[in-house]
Amino acid sequence: MNWLFLKGLARSQGHWDRQPAVFMDRVPGARVHTIDLPGVGEAVERLAPWKVAGLVADLRERWLELKQQPGVDDTSPWSILGISLGGMISMEWTASHPTDFERSVIITSSAGNLSPPWKRLLPSVGPKYMRAFLAKDAKDREGHSLAVTTNELAQRDELIELFVEVAKTHALRPSVVIRQLLAATRWRAPKTLPIPTLFLGSMADGMVHPSCTPALATRFTAPSRMHETAGHEIPHDDPFWIADQVAEWL
Repeated sequence: MNWLFLKGLARSQGHWDRQPAVFMDRVPGARVHTIDLPGVGEAVERLAPWKVAGLVADLRERWLELKQQPGVDDTSPWSILGISLGGMISMEWTASHPTDFERSVIITSSAGNLSPPWKRLLPSVGPKYMRAFLAKDAKDREGHSLAVTTNELAQRDELIELFVEVAKTHALRPSVVIRQLLAATRWRAPKTLPIPTLFLGSMADGMVHPSCTPALATRFTAPSRMHETAGHEIPHDDPFWIADQVAEWL
């Protein structure tokens, strides 16, 4: 099965770290494809929409092109996996285009009509992200950002160095982050999702309250599973757990 992976706020496909390789190793038959949100990474020249529906339209256009590229086996079905803002995009996409994907996996996401603002973004995060937003040095910026999103200290220094290299090739404009934040803040979950969906979260998420994942699962009468210790970016802290949860669910 083909899988389309979507990253979250201010992150590009270069920030997936080990997750795609671990996923393909542990989920039988999985082939992972990544694509950047507009305004980010390889799509840095594209306009970042103010709404999640606009993000879906842009991504779907490029996904349809991706499916036609040499080496992509489009005879195999597709599923989608998104984290945080990427999860909101995934839910909006599957609700509006129900035949594009067979399954979806949503990681540490939330919705404005299911959780209050202070749970969708914990109050303690604001000052920390402001320091990251205002940092002049890429290493400081990544350090502040990862201090919010990750709990696995053993991996953090390595990730900082990796993401500093990513920043050298794809600088992120502040206007894109603002547009993404507005899109995420305004997004509301649809009434139903037309395909089987698995929700994954963490009890130790320091960015989004852990209750946001069960709230989504309850909305859609879908299964949810919670990591005990990982941060918001479970793919960094424990990519093996995500792959194993998906493999078991399938």
